[in-house]
Amino acid sequence: MSAPKNPFLGPQPYRASDSDRFFGRETVTQRLVNRILAHPCLTLFGPSGAGKSSVMQAGVIPLLEESHEFRTVRIDGWLAGEAPLARLVRTMHAELELGPPPEQAGTAEALDSALELASQRSDRPVLIYLDQLEQLFLPGRDVEATGALLKGLDALARKPVRGLQLVLAMREDYLGRFRDRVRGRRELLEQGFRLGPLTVGEMVKVSCRLATEKGLPSQPWSEQEVRALMRQVRMAGQDEQDDDAEVQAAFAQIVCRALWDERARGQAVEPVAAEPMVHRYLEATLDALGSDKKRAARRLLEQHLIASDGSRTLLTEQEARAELPPEHADEVLTHLEAAAVLHAEQHQGSRYFELGHDWLARKVFELKQQRIERESAQRRLRREAVERRRLIILASVAAGVAVLMAVLLIWALTEQAHAQRAKTDAENAKQEADKQARDARGLALMTGARDLQGRGYTAMATKLLLEVPAPEQARWWTQLAHDFLKEPIPEVTFQGTSPLQVAAFSPDGQRVAAASQGGTAWVWRVDGTGTPVVLTGHGGRVGSIEFSPDGQWVVTASRDATVRVWRADGTGTPVVLQGYEDTVHSARFSPDGQWLVTASADMSVQVRRADGTGKPVLLAGHEASVLSGRFSPDGRRVVTTSFDGTARVWRADGKGSPVVLKGHTRPVSSAGFSPDGLWVVTASEDKTARVWKADGKGSPVVLKGHEGDVYSARFSPDGLWVVTASEDKTARVWKADGKGSPLVLGGHEAPVSSAGFSPDGQWVVTASTDGTARVWKADGMVPPRVLKGHQGWVQDARFSPDGQRIITASRDGTLKVWRAGEPELPVVFQRPGEGVWSARFSPDGQRVVTAGTDGAARVWTADGTGILAVLDEGAGSVSSAAFSPDGHQVVTVSKDGSARVWRADGTGLPVVLRGDPLRPIGSAEFSPEGQSVLTTRWFGGGPQVWRANGSGTPRVLGYDEAHSARFSRDGQWVVTASGRTPKVLRTDGTGTPVVLLGHGGDVSSAEFSPDGQWVVTASQDKTARVWKADGTGTPVVLKGHGGAVFSASFSPDGQWVVTASQDKTARVWKADGTGTPVVLKGHLDRVASAGFSPDGRQVVTASEDRTARVWRADGTGTPLVLQSCESEVASAEFSPAGRQVLTVCTDAQAQLWPLEVAELQRRLRAVNKDCLPPDVRRSYLDETEEQARSGYAECERVQGRDPLVTPPPTLRLLP
Repeated sequence: MSAPKNPFLGPQPYRASDSDRFFGRETVTQRLVNRILAHPCLTLFGPSGAGKSSVMQAGVIPLLEESHEFRTVRIDGWLAGEAPLARLVRTMHAELELGPPPEQAGTAEALDSALELASQRSDRPVLIYLDQLEQLFLPGRDVEATGALLKGLDALARKPVRGLQLVLAMREDYLGRFRDRVRGRRELLEQGFRLGPLTVGEMVKVSCRLATEKGLPSQPWSEQEVRALMRQVRMAGQDEQDDDAEVQAAFAQIVCRALWDERARGQAVEPVAAEPMVHRYLEATLDALGSDKKRAARRLLEQHLIASDGSRTLLTEQEARAELPPEHADEVLTHLEAAAVLHAEQHQGSRYFELGHDWLARKVFELKQQRIERESAQRRLRREAVERRRLIILASVAAGVAVLMAVLLIWALTEQAHAQRAKTDAENAKQEADKQARDARGLALMTGARDLQGRGYTAMATKLLLEVPAPEQARWWTQLAHDFLKEPIPEVTFQGTSPLQVAAFSPDGQRVAAASQGGTAWVWRVDGTGTPVVLTGHGGRVGSIEFSPDGQWVVTASRDATVRVWRADGTGTPVVLQGYEDTVHSARFSPDGQWLVTASADMSVQVRRADGTGKPVLLAGHEASVLSGRFSPDGRRVVTTSFDGTARVWRADGKGSPVVLKGHTRPVSSAGFSPDGLWVVTASEDKTARVWKADGKGSPVVLKGHEGDVYSARFSPDGLWVVTASEDKTARVWKADGKGSPLVLGGHEAPVSSAGFSPDGQWVVTASTDGTARVWKADGMVPPRVLKGHQGWVQDARFSPDGQRIITASRDGTLKVWRAGEPELPVVFQRPGEGVWSARFSPDGQRVVTAGTDGAARVWTADGTGILAVLDEGAGSVSSAAFSPDGHQVVTVSKDGSARVWRADGTGLPVVLRGDPLRPIGSAEFSPEGQSVLTTRWFGGGPQVWRANGSGTPRVLGYDEAHSARFSRDGQWVVTASGRTPKVLRTDGTGTPVVLLGHGGDVSSAEFSPDGQWVVTASQDKTARVWKADGTGTPVVLKGHGGAVFSASFSPDGQWVVTASQDKTARVWKADGTGTPVVLKGHLDRVASAGFSPDGRQVVTASEDRTARVWRADGTGTPLVLQSCESEVASAEFSPAGRQVLTVCTDAQAQLWPLEVAELQRRLRAVNKDCLPPDVRRSYLDETEEQARSGYAECERVQGRDPLVTPPPTLRLLP
């Protein structure tokens, strides 16, 4: 009889050899093949366990190889000790049979050579499939090596090589990190394909078919019993009763494999609980090895295949064998791999192993923690037993009653001490267990938050992050908080009961309204408080909604052939306007609110009194369904559009003949007047928009360039521009007169359903069926902000009347309210259209002064909420600004070569420090007591010391040009950086300068130690040096950087020095040069500056890789990455209290980043007013149904809302 054959693979992916049992993914396989063939590079992403590897290896690759004769280069994992680019080159040589790889495989030249050899060897196309790329973004990975691979892939994607296709696969929760690393490399970012897991219903059918058709012997499984099992392994946040809920495919495979094995052994297992089943499966797999081999296998799994945080790690076969007894290694590894507990991949003639799935890793981690606690308890019991035996022996050999009593007394005291120690040990063990439980819960919550953010649910991710216990001690919490707060997050989400069609703001911007496909409309307060006004009565879809100009009324138009006018507060009975024979597509108020214009599918246009009295004015003439109607700004005319391919301009009173705007060749979808009423813009399905004179005279301006239907066209507030939205996935901004080329707003992944200007005309908001809205600068000068979070098409997006908010309405049944401005973080010190060259804190940290490109310095509140003073005297662009030590004054340097001393509150006139016009002032700073100002000059001449009040003549310190000069803390000395020879000079100009000789390159910076006894200098000669300020002795040479050193500064206690270098690192040295420096490595480009925090425990660095980073000064832990600039970060400094970091970018932005957990928590709470719905609370907070509903309801009441009786399932993915 044949041995049983389990048809389920467990957590490992399907291979080409498994294609005969790879069911259920045929459609997505073909779609993925089509996308790969259509684009040179495709990013494949999805949640862990979605089946990305299986679809590629058992579906896509065999299809490409059989139908298109592809040659395949496949990499499934990335070892930490190997350069990924070298791995790719070696794999190409091996799998494409190109011969031995070059010795220097990790170079761009080696990659080009491999591609050239592949082209020469055969003209068959090549697929390069790189899986599990997320491993390259794990902490501790070599950032430079990963950057080299990404650069090489970008070069491959750009090459005009026919038949070269790249597929980059990764978990979707790492997609954000990937995008950050490849920013600017469009070819790697443009094309994405999300692969979701199978649904419960799909997995049920696949499982039953596999068990019946591919198992040996066959096992008939019923769909009912398997469905209950699959619902237990659904993705987090999915509705338990929904067959469309997605499953964790690998988890489902583990459960099905365990169930099949147990039934094959004759056990009548009812598939009730999934987790115990997998526990039994894992234990049974280990038990089958026997006791010795089981211990060895558990040690291998627990100590070498999971990291300290419970995540998976990789282990080469050689390393695995070294950890196992030689006599058992073959059997253990073969057994674990056959059971799918271990997943193996080929690598350089050998293999590497990893646990089959993250879920298995978590279970092994839990078993490891349980074992550690158990062994700790056993050791404690053994110690207690030994102690008791020792005391008994002492008692038995003692003689005499007195001795016996003494021994008994000793025994009693010892027992008491032992009991106290046991109690202490127990308390410590409990505290440690509580800490481990807290850490595990925190890690799970942070993982869940990152997962939600990766799927676009950043608002919910912020709520989950707030649930993390002891966030100060959680390793990744601060980074996640910054990452989330950098994204646009909706202020509040309003839930409808059916897909929303359109939305509108009230004129005062305090309320919003939305209309739905289900026939209901709603009015909400924009701040999210109160109970919504529900407008019910329509018998069909509502496709149009608008507030009256005074905000007291709302008009809706419906498929039920009626128009209704409602009180916006929901009181009273609506006015029902009937008399239509078909759907009413739109209804709009006149500017005075007294009239309505309606457009109907019955080809009629009607102008009616808003109160329903009187007879309507019938505007007849269209020959097909009328799609829209709008009043002119003066209310005297109406413009309408129709399926008949025309727009028409009518007198609102019905007199005279309409102006027929004829020229479109397909239906006209929208039309609107210019602000002055002299022009009309139309949008059509003929792929054009047109701008007409409203009186019909002359020829229209044809706005041509879209490659699909144009859905909408709107004028800018000044009437000079038009924005269009199109089926071709773009919006375009045109000059209304048609001159010049349009600005193409590209980036949406599906048709753009609407586009409109902000009230000031500076911004454009677009809505798309890709599930997002985007906010663009109307001149296209900055990247768009992407508003993510909807789970269905976004039908409409609009600015509020004051331009401060945006609403989006979606088919997912929700309306979201967003801030139109910048995200919560970072705080940006910049006025629209103006840049910032420098920014500095005030001594108390409560203010920030910026030097602006517009010629003004500004004093801001440190939270960025307001400008306290504008310091401007028309002297041209201000290059720098700094506070005096007492914070009462500000010194600025202007492009006209002068410096000015201002009162920080902006009152009075500044003191002008004007020197030699041929040697303009380059920098300025106050002396420590604030009475003097030290300036440097361009084009020769020594530093100058001025009285801050402008009296007297400035004192010149030497004659050599110095590009920087700094006071000592007591103000008695100045150190300059000048050429290769820094100098120390007396502030009063007396004495002989101390010349510090020794550098072999120009000196970049020089500064005193806090006690003034030492000077540290940084130089282009790749060193920093620490000198005695009096020039005696030999300097300490801080040598080790691989490039020029740009800055060096002391710690607050003077014991340490931090340096920043061209070699992409910063280093922390003992100031006396002893010991080994701490290397702060991770930046991708040169580090421009580095400085200590006020307590000396942290370092902040600024780099040309567009990031600043906050490190522990001892090098432990992971740095906090502060990234928001589109260009290099020029400088970064801590606030005086060390609670914030202020950065300045070379693209003229100043940004403030809070570091305190409490402040980040406050911002996370304030940024969004939504509440976690019950299904999310159950999935991520481990709450019961009752707890989840109670927690949700309490949150809603705190926010001033009535909780929904039946909150809808939340976590649905985009179709």
